[in-house]
Amino acid sequence: MKVKASGQELILVGNHWPSRSAGQYASEPYRIIAAETLSYFVQRIQEVKGKDAAIVVMGDFNDEPYSRSLTDYALSVMNHDKVVYARNPVLYNLMWELLGERKGSYVYGGAAMMIDQFLVSRGIAKKSGLFSLDTGKVKIEIFPKMVSGRYDTPVRFGQSKPNLDGYSDHLPISFVLGEK
Repeated sequence: MKVKASGQELILVGNHWPSRSAGQYASEPYRIIAAETLSYFVQRIQEVKGKDAAIVVMGDFNDEPYSRSLTDYALSVMNHDKVVYARNPVLYNLMWELLGERKGSYVYGGAAMMIDQFLVSRGIAKKSGLFSLDTGKVKIEIFPKMVSGRYDTPVRFGQSKPNLDGYSDHLPISFVLGEK
């Protein structure tokens, strides 16, 4: 999706990669295909719009920032400078900092996982780009009526006693993208 923000073009790419329901490793090839497809589209967008195109990739990747699908195939990195100075299109994964704080947007078996993520292109990561990025404003939103238990676990339908105020088994994530 393309939107205009302060007269500047911002390209938003939504993702929902295949689940791990068959098992993390048995289903990994499907997420790798999704990652390669994402990488191809980011490259094509940058070929058409220029290498400084402002792109935000977001969604439920069903893999964590350090998973092969994201690092080796979607070309997502945790190093800001690698994105800014790379010769080929790579994406800056904004979720690494929260991952380091042991936070997650999804809980499975009592363990928090960071499978919902934001990835941004060089056009956003660059300080001289069209937008300003404050990585300190990346958050996992926790709304009291959506969670229960010790781990702020999202409560979803299908459980023995569903929380009717909630509708997902994932916590929402957000970040602030400013104008220059």
